[in-house]
Amino acid sequence: MKNIITIDHGSGGQLTSQLIEDIIVPSFQNDALSELKDGAILINQEHPLVFSTDSFVVDPWNFSGGDIGKLAICGTNNDILMAGGIPKYLSCSLIIEEGFLLDDLKLILNSMKETAKACDIQIVTGDTKVIEKQKGNQIFINTSGIGFLKRKTSYSYKEEDVVIVSGSIARHGASIFMAREDIQLLGEVHSDCAPLNEQAKNAMDIEGLRIMRDPTRGGVATTCIELIEQTEFGMELYEQEIPIDLDVKTLCSLLGFDPLYLACEGRMLAICAKEDANKMCQALGQDAKIIGKITKSHPKELHLKTKLGATRRLRKLSGQPLPRIC
Repeated sequence: MKNIITIDHGSGGQLTSQLIEDIIVPSFQNDALSELKDGAILINQEHPLVFSTDSFVVDPWNFSGGDIGKLAICGTNNDILMAGGIPKYLSCSLIIEEGFLLDDLKLILNSMKETAKACDIQIVTGDTKVIEKQKGNQIFINTSGIGFLKRKTSYSYKEEDVVIVSGSIARHGASIFMAREDIQLLGEVHSDCAPLNEQAKNAMDIEGLRIMRDPTRGGVATTCIELIEQTEFGMELYEQEIPIDLDVKTLCSLLGFDPLYLACEGRMLAICAKEDANKMCQALGQDAKIIGKITKSHPKELHLKTKLGATRRLRKLSGQPLPRIC
């Protein structure tokens, strides 16, 4: 690792993993942190809690399908769900650059209010700071959340477990890039930014559920590697089965992006027992698809079975193809 922080350390890819695993986690070593899930499970005498926090620095702050306010609520709400919790309370901290329009701030706060209402979650505390002009990026938001544990999940896979995605991938990353670069295709690419409450709660009721995760920074490929790198299992994905909408495919083809590495903000991955695959697809909605399986044939490695019948090894995101997407 270089002896300075670079922008690539925030990409959600290989450098992010090295920063977390080599420097941050050893500094605060404890059992809850070491599991490296989207949220930490906090054991207490009455009922286990799930706690998560996230910071949002998206550029631009408004985009087709959402804005930084909606993104901040969905992000922490979904992280609690992915850790097996039912979200209840959020904090909201704002870092606002001098000169930011009050009308824009009101739009963001209203978006947060409406999204929190849809998630059945309350914003109960917070903080506000203002920084000098050109010392930030208009507005940054941090949200922390607490929920009650409903279903503890783990990396306890079995061979032939299936990998399911709840819907088409890469829409958020594509939407942010189009908004930033003012790219116009035949129509706008709307972000998939959305709460995952219904799908996650349904998934928690299925006995064969192993684990859940939302593929945000680093996309589906990086997230899938994170799901196996602490185990003795590998994973295979089937390119033909991975749902990607035509507008996203078009953008990726034009600009040379790989949709497997573009962020989602309203999709979830679930690994479950093969015999519960149909139940899980029904739980996650009509757009859910089986896209892969757990295998022992290549431990800790993610392989993609291509449409042409070849096999390609996928690695974590390297570099920063789309900065500031969440």
